Amino acid sequence: MKIIEFDEKKQEMMIKTESLNDLWALFNVIGSGDKVSAQTHRRVVLREGSKGERKPMKLTINVESLSFHEFSNRLRIKGTILEGPDEYVSFGSYHTLNIKIGKTVSIIKDQWLNSEIKRIKQLSIFESNFLIFMIAIETGLATIVLVSNYSNNRIATIKKTIPGKRYEQRYRNKAYKEFFSAIIKVIEQNIKSNKIDLIVICGPGNIRDQLLSDIHDTLKDMQLPPIENIHASSGTESAILETLKSDKLTKLKNKVKIVQEVAKIEEIFKLFNTNPDLIAIGFDEVTKAAELGAIRELFCADTLIRGVSTEHKMRIENLLNLAEKSKASINILSSEHLTGQQIIDLGELVAILRYKI
Repeated sequence: MKIIEFDEKKQEMMIKTESLNDLWALFNVIGSGDKVSAQTHRRVVLREGSKGERKPMKLTINVESLSFHEFSNRLRIKGTILEGPDEYVSFGSYHTLNIKIGKTVSIIKDQWLNSEIKRIKQLSIFESNFLIFMIAIETGLATIVLVSNYSNNRIATIKKTIPGKRYEQRYRNKAYKEFFSAIIKVIEQNIKSNKIDLIVICGPGNIRDQLLSDIHDTLKDMQLPPIENIHASSGTESAILETLKSDKLTKLKNKVKIVQEVAKIEEIFKLFNTNPDLIAIGFDEVTKAAELGAIRELFCADTLIRGVSTEHKMRIENLLNLAEKSKASINILSSEHLTGQQIIDLGELVAILRYKI
């Protein structure tokens, strides 16, 4: 992300987005009540009865809501129009700015927080995105999830009754063929519509090998991404998180945020069992630890900093500043991910301590 200009007096920052990571950062930084300006298109009715035409213009809106669309590479910001060409817009009416990679945007806040400025300035260590297509499979059940640096989307659950061993083999073979065919159809659709970087098949027994063989036979004319075949305990969504902890995927931790986060969350749960005094949970406990300079690593769910009141945001800002002064590592986890949900279940704020307090 490139900061073109920052006017401290106006508290206005003009930036140019350069990657999907930048759009994700803006999604977490821009809040309700902020003012955002950008070039856009708006349909204008020039004469009564016509459908109108889309006119290019620069608009400033008062932000009400945001949505992040990683698969169409855009951030949608909705709000009421504050500034724009008088002849084309009705002030106070609604408009949605579609912010894409390469777009220049101006953001005005009542006050830019230090943590927000740092997030804008910080260069991500991750690639713009890394998509893992994960299939957790057991006999008659497959859970298919698309995992990225920003979200965890379950895209299909496929169930098929597989006849038991007392039935003739041809009936079992037919059922397996139909089961695998349904899975492969989803794989093919997603390879065509998304840039999949890795396919992971996980589950118990040799059913993974059977599926892998059918994938290569059925999609032999298609250029497939690399495929990993990893043992897991089931074909349910819990196997996805289990597999993300796998040693086979640790090589991806510098490319895939979720793999790195899973390892860190695993450390938290291990400490709960072995040395719980090195864990602080909740605002009061974590604040006390921050005041003593005892935090080694801080985990914060993005729900604590997005769409909250200014007063609440300032409390979190002060806590983050305290932690950073003692060189604590700060991790903001996405609530769209399994790891973020785990932190939310623990109370949205968790710290690993350097020493017992």
